[in-house]
Amino acid sequence: MKKNLLLLAGGGSSEHEISLKSAEYLKQQIDSEAFNIYYVIIDSNFMWNEEKHGDCQLNQNQHLSFASEENSPIKIDCVLPCIHGYPGETGDIQSYLELINIPYLGTNSEASKICFNKVSTKLWLENYSIATTPFTFIDEVSSENLNIAQEFFKVHKEVFIKASNQGSSVGCYHCNNADELESLLEKAFQFSHYVLIEKKIIGRELEVAVYQDLNGKIRASWPGEILTNGNFYDYEEKYSTTSTTKVDVKAKLSNELVSQIQSTAIRAFKKLNLSDIARIDFFLTQEGLLYINEINTFPGHTDISLFPKMVEGSGDKYSTILNQILRSLCK
Repeated sequence: MKKNLLLLAGGGSSEHEISLKSAEYLKQQIDSEAFNIYYVIIDSNFMWNEEKHGDCQLNQNQHLSFASEENSPIKIDCVLPCIHGYPGETGDIQSYLELINIPYLGTNSEASKICFNKVSTKLWLENYSIATTPFTFIDEVSSENLNIAQEFFKVHKEVFIKASNQGSSVGCYHCNNADELESLLEKAFQFSHYVLIEKKIIGRELEVAVYQDLNGKIRASWPGEILTNGNFYDYEEKYSTTSTTKVDVKAKLSNELVSQIQSTAIRAFKKLNLSDIARIDFFLTQEGLLYINEINTFPGHTDISLFPKMVEGSGDKYSTILNQILRSLCK
């Protein structure tokens, strides 16, 4: 008997459109013989709209009900929350699904909140002695905090300023001029209550897909590489059709280094209590130092996204992995 799967997308944040692209990809991967797919787009006002039945809402009795009385409520068996940024990766959707006891794909609400906050992610990694990019952070642009930022800049000469609770490089600014430091901090605070100041790393940008394979084992892919030709990998560079950035699904690395990256990624995945799938991003410096940069609890699934390609490159068919996880949720 087919299970009823709710595919959530959108969310109304700055990553709304990317979420829709990911959802379209995922729709093609879901086994239509095993699942009835109800595709709902959430807007910025948290209004829900199902592609075939219009306005709807997910009730505490686990039913998707519709505004039109012509459509009977549907009992939902599991949820695939394909929402980049708020309210998906922030843990808000997960909190609601946990409250009404509906299983869903991905990391739980608590770990999602920790990983979406760049500051808390780094503090957790440091606690487990997992190397992360040198950083400091502030909670406002006061004279005391500005002094902290300026001292950090003096040491490292070139930094990135990042809003702590944003994705896809939103609220992220490159700074190599001390005179611009304060204005860039103020810009970042328009997106978040906390701002991270991070040393610029000169080196290679590597990504790893971490996922639960067909045997139930947590597995890390061979690292992929982002090749930016020196450009800042901002929102436009990530998603524009005119982007000059290239990706290498299988980065040219020694087996020894790959093993180190994979073991570090799996350790971070487990220590931060992640589930099902995640993308873990690394920097490899010119001196050979390895740092975790960020953790993405729901990686992109667009045509140019590395995550599904890295899973496939590891010898696992992505649709098979995805459907096995979904079937296990709907038991």
